[in-house]
Amino acid sequence: MLRPVRDEMGVETGVERLQWLFSGTFAFTLLTVPVFGWVVKRVPRAYLLPVVYGFVVLILLLFCVSFAAGVTTVTAASFFIWLSAFNLIVVSLFWSNVSDAFTTEQSHRLYGYIAAGGTAGALAGPALTALLARYLASAYLLALSAALLCAAAGCMVLLRRSHRDAEPTAAARPIGGSVLAGVPLTLKLPSLRGVALLVICYTAVHTVLYVEIADLARRTYPDPGHRTAFFASLDLAVNGLALGIQLLLTRPIVQRFGLAIALALVPIVVLGGLAASAFWRTAVLLAGTQIANRAGEFALVRPGREMIYTTVDPESRYKAKNFIDTVVYRGNDALMAWLVSSVRSAGLDAVLLAAMPVAIAWVVVGFRVGKRHDRGSP
Repeated sequence: MLRPVRDEMGVETGVERLQWLFSGTFAFTLLTVPVFGWVVKRVPRAYLLPVVYGFVVLILLLFCVSFAAGVTTVTAASFFIWLSAFNLIVVSLFWSNVSDAFTTEQSHRLYGYIAAGGTAGALAGPALTALLARYLASAYLLALSAALLCAAAGCMVLLRRSHRDAEPTAAARPIGGSVLAGVPLTLKLPSLRGVALLVICYTAVHTVLYVEIADLARRTYPDPGHRTAFFASLDLAVNGLALGIQLLLTRPIVQRFGLAIALALVPIVVLGGLAASAFWRTAVLLAGTQIANRAGEFALVRPGREMIYTTVDPESRYKAKNFIDTVVYRGNDALMAWLVSSVRSAGLDAVLLAAMPVAIAWVVVGFRVGKRHDRGSP
């Protein structure tokens, strides 16, 4: 529900200032890492999600009051940057709590279905926003979103009552440690380094395809309405395909073939689409490749990465995961955006020079990371 509001705030700020909003988002994300680490160090694990979600709800309500008084360029830009950073933290913390609640074996059976809940929300949220936005101001949409986040926090509290910790008192104690422990933990543990590389590979390919599709759509569909319909159909196809895979295929693929195949399958398909685009560069072909990339991320790669967190200690599960899901994700986004811009400015092909080499590396990394998990290695 909040994403369309955020996009509207980007327009309110000014399309010509979007690059500054992206830069501001990355800078703000960097600032959240030590703050989140400080909270994890001091707040008991069982109360961590309600505390963070409660803070997010409070900020949403403050923005609600601010928007009700009138949207300004400053409040619009602040909301865009704040939400772009905290949407990653909220989702990352959700999966950290899920990893606390389920064993590795349970994750292989259930994570596809849990991810399907997220996809269902991704379908229902924009649809509900599109319906209500005609009658309600953005401030009321923020209030409704705050209520839904409270409901989500309540669900997670109920889930934790039957969590899997061998020591029931462990979740009642803060994790402790350094506020920046996520950085060295990511570099130290092979499984976490692998997860970080998976995130880098996915975001790199996604950014190249995003830029290429936007450019081809501009040239293929001169009418803005047709372009909007094209992008809307792209999102619909991604979520529809992801939901089908999550409900029908994620569990059997992981259980029958292992995580190595599940993590390597998506980049293999994407690599095939990128190779075909070298000979037939159309918006439809690149869109199909992006659909496979994003749907595969939601249905196989993301649940697969989350399964790996069931095998690490709580500090890694919260601090390192937060660092990977926010700083690594947003940092590589920004880096690839500048790289693609430089390659295209030089008159070179970003798909051949950037996306395809990364996709090849993605296949190797996905298989090796999954194989390590299948063997039970840390």
